[in-house]
Amino acid sequence: MHHFDEQTVNDLEFPTIREWLVAYVIGPTAKKRMEELSPSNHFPTIEIELRKVNELLAIREQGEVFPALDFEELQNEIKLLPIRNSVLLLEGYIRIARASDLVNSLLYFFDKREKDFPLLNGLFKDAYYTKDIIEAIEKVFDRAGNVKDDASKLLYEIRQKIKTIRNQINRNFDKEVRRLVKENVLGDTKEAFVNDRRVLTILSTHKRKISGTVVGSSKTGSLTFIEPQVNIQLNNELEMLLDDERKEIYRILQALTKEIALFLPLIQAYQAILTQLDFINAKTRLALELNCVLPGIENDTHIEIINAYHPILWKANKAMGKKTLPQYIHMDKFSRMLVISGPNAGGKSITLKTIGLLQLMLQSGLLVPVDANSKMCFFQQILSDIGDNQSIENELSTYSYRLKRMKHFLEVSNKRTLLLLDEFGTGSDPDLGGALAEVFFEELYNKKSFGVITTHYANIKLKADQLKNAINGCMLFDTETLEPLYRFSIGQPGSSFTFEVAQINGIPLDLIEEAKTRLDVRKVSM
Repeated sequence: MHHFDEQTVNDLEFPTIREWLVAYVIGPTAKKRMEELSPSNHFPTIEIELRKVNELLAIREQGEVFPALDFEELQNEIKLLPIRNSVLLLEGYIRIARASDLVNSLLYFFDKREKDFPLLNGLFKDAYYTKDIIEAIEKVFDRAGNVKDDASKLLYEIRQKIKTIRNQINRNFDKEVRRLVKENVLGDTKEAFVNDRRVLTILSTHKRKISGTVVGSSKTGSLTFIEPQVNIQLNNELEMLLDDERKEIYRILQALTKEIALFLPLIQAYQAILTQLDFINAKTRLALELNCVLPGIENDTHIEIINAYHPILWKANKAMGKKTLPQYIHMDKFSRMLVISGPNAGGKSITLKTIGLLQLMLQSGLLVPVDANSKMCFFQQILSDIGDNQSIENELSTYSYRLKRMKHFLEVSNKRTLLLLDEFGTGSDPDLGGALAEVFFEELYNKKSFGVITTHYANIKLKADQLKNAINGCMLFDTETLEPLYRFSIGQPGSSFTFEVAQINGIPLDLIEEAKTRLDVRKVSM
C-alpha cells in the first residue's frame, strides 16, 4: 500500500493544501500530478522527494540567481517530431528554442554545484548543453517569428521578385489615381483592397470609362471597384510568386523539423526536466509562504515537533491579523499514546489535527511549518476519526459510523500506525460508551500503535496515567478568567472545568456542590 485512507486525507483538510499547490504550478503536467498528490508510505521515495524540495528551498533562501522557470510544455512537438515529413507550427519552434535556452541556463547553474544539490543535478542526467537547436531555429526565424529572407537561396530570389513586382504595381496604381482624380470619376476613398489586390473606387456612373476588371461594388451600388488593366497581369504574377513563397517556406520548415527531430531524445529530456522542476518549485513556493523546513527524519517511530503551526489556521489568522500560537509535541515509543483533555474550544482538536496534517504533508513530500530542530518519522498508515461523519446514504448514526471505523482500525493497526481519534468514545451513553472506549484504547495500545486521542472521559485519562507507554496532555486554561490559553502541555490530564464554567454562568453554588459529591472517587483523585 502506497496511498493513505481517503477519509483521513479529507478529515485533516489535506485537499486545501493541494489547492494551494495547484495555484503555484506552471504547466498541465505538474498541475495534474499536484491534483493527484497523496501521502505515501514508500519511505525511500518520500525521502528523495523531500530532499529535492529542500535543495531548491536552499537555493531560493540563499538568494542564488536561479533561472526563472518560464516555459511552455513540448508535448505536441514531441508527438509530431517522429512523424515523417511533419512540420511544426511556428509556436512549436519558439517553445523548443525557449526550452533549450532555459535548460542550457539550468545546466550552467548546476555546473560545479553537483555536490551541493545532488538530487536536483540528477534531473539533468539525460540532458546536455548545446546551442545547435537554437541556432538551427534562429537561422530560419527572425526575432518577430517570421521566416527570414535568407532562410534559403530560392526564398531570397522569390522575395526579391515579389518586392520588384509590388513596387511596379504600386507605381502603376498611383499613376492611375493621379490621372483619374483630374477626371472626377473616383469616390471619396479613391481606392480599396479586394482579395488583397489594390483596386480603384469608381463612381458607378463612370465605370464604363475605366479600363480594367470589375471586382465588386459597394452595398448601395454607388461605387464600383475596378482593378486597373495595367496591373492585372502583374497581380496574377504576384499571386504565383506568393504561392511559390508559401511552398518554399513549407519546404524550409519541413527540413528544419527534420533537423530538429534528430534532437528528439534531448527535447523529451527538456519536457521531463522542466515539468519535474515545475512540480518541485510549487512545493518550494508553498514552503517559502508557510516558513516550512525539512525536519530530522528518524528511522524509529519518534515525533518531536517544535514550534509547529497548523498551516490552514496560520494562514487564516494571518489574513485576519491574528497571532497563531505554536505547539510543542513529543511522542516516542515510551509515550506513543497521547491523550489530550481539557475544556471545549480549548484547542484539543487543532492540536490533534496539527500533528495529523503535518504528517500527511511530510509523507506527500512537502516540507512542514516547524522549527528546524524538530524530528519526525514515517508511518505506514494514518487513520483518523474526526467530527461528525454520519453516512446519510447508508443511514448510519454517527456512533455506528464511528464503531465501523474503529472495527477497521482494530483490524489494520500496527506499530507503524498513527491514530487520530477526536472526542474518543462519544456518541453513546457516557458510562457504556466510556467503558467501550477504554477497551478500544487498551487494544490499540497493545498493538503498539501511535495515537493522539482527545477526550473528556475520565477513565481514558486514568488509563493513560496507568499504562507505561501512554501519556496525558492538556490544553491550558486560565483558572481565574476561565478563558482557554490555546497552549498544549504534556504530562498531566486537563480538566473540562465543568463546575467552574457552570459557576461563572450563574448556576447556584449548592447545586454545584451537590454534583461534586456524586463524582466517582477515582475522578476526584485525578
